[in-house]
Amino acid sequence: MIENYLDQILNSFRSIDIFEANESVAQVIKQLMGKDKILVAGNGGSSAIASHFVTDWSKGVREVTQHYPSVLCLSDNIPLISALANDVSYDQIFAFQIENIMTNRDILVLISGSGNSKNIIQAANAAKKIGGKIVALTGFDGGELIKIANYNFHVETSDMQVVEDCFSIFGHSVLRKIQIEGK
Repeated sequence: MIENYLDQILNSFRSIDIFEANESVAQVIKQLMGKDKILVAGNGGSSAIASHFVTDWSKGVREVTQHYPSVLCLSDNIPLISALANDVSYDQIFAFQIENIMTNRDILVLISGSGNSKNIIQAANAAKKIGGKIVALTGFDGGELIKIANYNFHVETSDMQVVEDCFSIFGHSVLRKIQIEGK
């Protein structure tokens, strides 16, 4: 049983464009080591992964470098999200926040298995309008998000669990590179 799943994960990793993946990791690291913000968002399991990234990239980077990165998860403020979903539109829960806090020097990391979630696409469009950069983590065929993003970490599989496992490895790759190089 587990052998089959591990084979699926390994096969999916072979689909990742290593140049694009390394460029995406490098952009996140550069931002983490600077003074500007990284905003992260996703829905469902991708939201949990976004929160995990914020934990690792905030605490982990500071422990290794004594640098204080500014990393925020847009899916963590449930009262704000529910107010926006109720009073504005669920499609705007991330874009609204981006319009309030993102600058053209910030990076937005969007995590979406399908790459087609309306609120994720609206977030990407809001970031583009501001002039910020977008790092997209996508699965399946990448959807609309892969076309909008500046940098892509794309896993070509339609198995959501495999996609999410690969996304987690992206986040850990960022932290591991910082830990190894001791920036």
